[in-house]
Amino acid sequence: MSLDAFLHPQISSELWALLRTAYGVLLLATLYGAYRHGRRFFLSERWGGYAQALPDVELLHNPRAYPIVAAVWFASAAAITVGRFTVVASLMNLALCYYFFVHMRWKGVLRGMGAPGFMTYWCAAATFLMELTSRHAPQLRSTALLLVQLDYAFIMLSAGLYKSTAGYLFGTGMELGMVNPMWGYLHRVFGRMSPQNPTFFVLNQLAWSLEVLAAVLMVIPPLRMWGGLLMVVSFIAIAVKIKLGVLCGMVIIGGLVFVPPESILNGWLTNWLPQGFADTTAGAPLAAPLAFALAAALWTYIVALPLAHAGLFYNFYAKRSFAPRVQRAFERYTNLFGLIIWRVFSADHTNFFIHVYLRPRDAEEPLVQLSDFGRPRSRFRHVGECITLTSLFTTLKYYPSDNAIFRERVLRYSRTIPHALDEVVVFRYFNMRKSAGRFQCVPVAEFVVDTSVGTIVERSLEQDFNVRAASAKSPLRAGARPGSYVAVGA
Repeated sequence: MSLDAFLHPQISSELWALLRTAYGVLLLATLYGAYRHGRRFFLSERWGGYAQALPDVELLHNPRAYPIVAAVWFASAAAITVGRFTVVASLMNLALCYYFFVHMRWKGVLRGMGAPGFMTYWCAAATFLMELTSRHAPQLRSTALLLVQLDYAFIMLSAGLYKSTAGYLFGTGMELGMVNPMWGYLHRVFGRMSPQNPTFFVLNQLAWSLEVLAAVLMVIPPLRMWGGLLMVVSFIAIAVKIKLGVLCGMVIIGGLVFVPPESILNGWLTNWLPQGFADTTAGAPLAAPLAFALAAALWTYIVALPLAHAGLFYNFYAKRSFAPRVQRAFERYTNLFGLIIWRVFSADHTNFFIHVYLRPRDAEEPLVQLSDFGRPRSRFRHVGECITLTSLFTTLKYYPSDNAIFRERVLRYSRTIPHALDEVVVFRYFNMRKSAGRFQCVPVAEFVVDTSVGTIVERSLEQDFNVRAASAKSPLRAGARPGSYVAVGA
């Protein structure tokens, strides 16, 4: 393997322009979908939103700032799509994506919109770096592309390794999401199949092994494109089965950054583009000190990237912490850049779903069901809402001994549900199970929330089931605090 080929990957200007445009279109779709839910997603709890009512949060999460933020964000997405003022537009978009999808991860029950939000941010960062270096520092373009490719590869490696240890290796994970009404587009179809159907076992093995294999191929220059294409094909298949919003499209864009200019595939993707589609006009070069600082930042991130992921796995799997000062610095760094263990779509997230109801405070019935995951314009159809509901109740598994975190988050969420003063909000927890020949959805717990007095009454509907326990085969353990993979007592 040539070191020069590894350090200096290339992508054609035409293909990059196509990927940038595709990201712009997906970004516009993301913003349009979120805008309909904007009061909840982008305001603080003071105005009926999901964000904490903190002074720094409310600088942007308020009714006056929100329309301005939305206008700037839409304008940036439009400029990225049509290829105008792309450096400034991508910088503005990156700042907004970072704030809402990374910085706000621990300050709102939306949790940064989970993996779809993170990939929107990741594509924003890739777009800014590629546009900046292409137009103002072409000598650093290949370094920026190397960073983008390595970061993507480590995301896939992290996701694949975690899946392999969280049930997929033993045939548990993907099938629960496919039959889960919160996540599966075709949940009724797959729900009629036997859990022992070999299709599910094969899909689980492919889900983790292809991500690991692709990650390995992505760092070998002659094989980079094939690693990227594995992810492209995989997420095309996932997109028709699982409700993940624009996540699949963003991952596909990431997979295509590995296509080299000399490949036949590059020709297939770009030969149909109109003349002048790729605007290669160079701007004023960065001043030497700025170019040096940018190069230093890019290489620092590249060198630190494998160390950061290794540190996350050390905290989580070895159940060990670094020395206190080192651990604090390490967590500041990983949280700054949104570096995480990708626990997306493991059984701890897919083996349950939540239905939301209203009922009179002083009566057991009737329950009026609010949640409808299939109705097109339903609040609960949006992937961000499903992520929010799921994240509320995985809190019970992540911090089983710290009920205050769960209580604060559920109360804040419940206040966003319109209801009368004499009504309570009821969350019913359904466990997804595999029995002989069929899948079952069993109600196992109920949480009755009275927002007027701030109480939550938890009631078990099945004595032997513990909603705070991780799923079988899961490596999950109680976390010390949000934003850390250090276990309690480590």
